[in-house]
Amino acid sequence: MRGKRSELKGKAQTVLGIIDRDLLGFTLPHEHFFIDCSVDFREPSNPKEKDLAYQPVSFENLSWVRSHIWFNLDNVCLTDVSEAIREAILFKEAGGQSVIDVTPNHVGRDPKALARIAKEAGINVIMGTAYYRGPSYKPEMKVESKTEEEIASEFVRDIIEGINGICAGIIGEVACSWPMTENERKVLRAGAIAQQQTGAALMVHPGFYDEAPLEIIDILRDAGADISRVIMCHMGETIKSHSARFRLADTGCYLEWDRFGSDGEYPFYNEGSPNLIPDVPNDPERLNQIVQLIGEGFLNQILISHDTFLKIELHRFGGQGYSHILTNVIPLMREKRISDEIIHTITVENPKRILTFV
Repeated sequence: MRGKRSELKGKAQTVLGIIDRDLLGFTLPHEHFFIDCSVDFREPSNPKEKDLAYQPVSFENLSWVRSHIWFNLDNVCLTDVSEAIREAILFKEAGGQSVIDVTPNHVGRDPKALARIAKEAGINVIMGTAYYRGPSYKPEMKVESKTEEEIASEFVRDIIEGINGICAGIIGEVACSWPMTENERKVLRAGAIAQQQTGAALMVHPGFYDEAPLEIIDILRDAGADISRVIMCHMGETIKSHSARFRLADTGCYLEWDRFGSDGEYPFYNEGSPNLIPDVPNDPERLNQIVQLIGEGFLNQILISHDTFLKIELHRFGGQGYSHILTNVIPLMREKRISDEIIHTITVENPKRILTFV
């Protein structure tokens, strides 16, 4: 392990191997090419809608699915390799160079398919290693009986040895509910241990509540994590008040707005957290939140992405795909008088810094 960690230091690790960090270029720090969110699927209570729940997503039912994203089983599963390659090529053609796929280990992560995307689309793909929220834990994972050290060793192995030689380049997204379960706390601490042992960054999906990210930071800090190398996801959806965002930024972690392009989706499912639904910001509002934090000195802690994980978010189904930030959001940023230097910092320099092993 010591030799591999030395080899990683100062570099980034993609599914095709270790690369110079300057080759990352424009980077999406939070996406999913493959994912199975069937654990979050909800069968509609309205008998007239039950047939729609089990239909493949198509233009005939797209309007209903967009308003009921968790109530169509096909919508919450991305499994088609050829489709993912086509979408990745559109990202490359728009000027993109790197994508971090942070699908947790047990909800559809596919290392071999990610390597195929990297080769055929000609982009850098960085794979994550993590556990998703507690309700997704499968019996064979035996999370209840594992120690945090045992879980950490799985994350470390994915980074150092890989899955059939295909190695992860980040720990995440480690996902939590609100309130957190004891097992989720254990997995968080395991992430902190793995971060210390590998020098990788750690990405966390918090429960949807203003105070959830700060509670997570406290747990990680007590477990010895380097908070300056922690990414807190879903800022637009999780935290409603600017004061809470400021307090989180003041801890030194990265703040990630990763639902760009999801305007017009209505989740109607909130993990029991009433502050999530339906008050979800649109793209201009996300940018306004970011601009406010930049003005307070937190530019180097900002990340933006799409968190594409639904079929309706792909170009094929009328969504914005992985190219939305490049083709639509950056022009909007310029309209808001955000300089090209700041845009470069957010989309190139910040991801490069956090993806570099220490």
